[in-house]
Amino acid sequence: MAVTIIEKQSNKIAFAGNVRDKKFLDVITEAAIGSLTGFLRLKVRGDEYCLYFEKGSLVYATDGKKPIEKMVFDIIKSSGFISREKLIFCERQKSSMMKTVLEMLIDEGYISMMLYSKVISTAMRINIINAMLENEGDYSFEIRPRIDSVQGVRPVTITYLKSVDALIAENRNAAKFVADSFYSTIDEKSKVVYLIPKSSFLHCAIAAETDFLKFFVAAVTDFVEKKWSFQSFFKKDRILNSAAVYTFRILLVVSLAAFIYLAFMTTALDLKSEVVSGRDFYFIQDKMVKSLQEFQNVENVKKPDPLKFRGKDAKEKKLKKNKK
Repeated sequence: MAVTIIEKQSNKIAFAGNVRDKKFLDVITEAAIGSLTGFLRLKVRGDEYCLYFEKGSLVYATDGKKPIEKMVFDIIKSSGFISREKLIFCERQKSSMMKTVLEMLIDEGYISMMLYSKVISTAMRINIINAMLENEGDYSFEIRPRIDSVQGVRPVTITYLKSVDALIAENRNAAKFVADSFYSTIDEKSKVVYLIPKSSFLHCAIAAETDFLKFFVAAVTDFVEKKWSFQSFFKKDRILNSAAVYTFRILLVVSLAAFIYLAFMTTALDLKSEVVSGRDFYFIQDKMVKSLQEFQNVENVKKPDPLKFRGKDAKEKKLKKNKK
């Protein structure tokens, strides 16, 4: 399907179609050749990619499923450039400072502008790669008067996109596998110098001086040639380590549950399950009645008059005196 330019006005659709009929790289190239300003939207299976152009230059790219800020933070967190202590500190301070963890990392100086620029440019290129890996979906280019620039993002060179497209055409499955494993760890038996064993793929990509798209093409090519691989979860040492960790957790939970159970069963708060019969009730009632009667009898007994006894003593003393 040919690409048809409608007109270069604000909020007007320059061209539209489906990637089944036209390669997505050709669509990007048309926007670049036409020096268009606006964004190229690709809708596929509930997801939406947006590629932003400024006078034909591809300056930004987003994925509707994952905000670019979250991508940048995930890349920084998984790449290992920021220590765990710094992440925890910023996580605790973000509420009081009314900022995100990413903003806290930048404000505290833990992330330099050079590192931030490399990470956000990498995140943008990941979105472009994922969009190019789609083989179906509707696209449209909406023209805008201008596109606001994003600080730190480096524009994408069409030449690198052509290399990615050729790689996908030749080894789509391998390219898709590597793209889905960016956060995974490189195996220790890697035979290429640009990939650091036991480090994440993104750590190696950010540490490298080359553009991420060029790095991706070289990595996938060597991956196909079996010069390196991702660390497998089913390796013997990883299985043993995982089994030990989960066994310890299970024993800890079981021990805690047993302690709570024994502590509860040995307390004096256990409720008795004895059944109170009617005979017991009437026995208790009879006892209560007798107790009340005895109490009333005691109250009814007349107390001796002290004055009376005092007069009797005086009379006896007088009689004894007269006898004398």
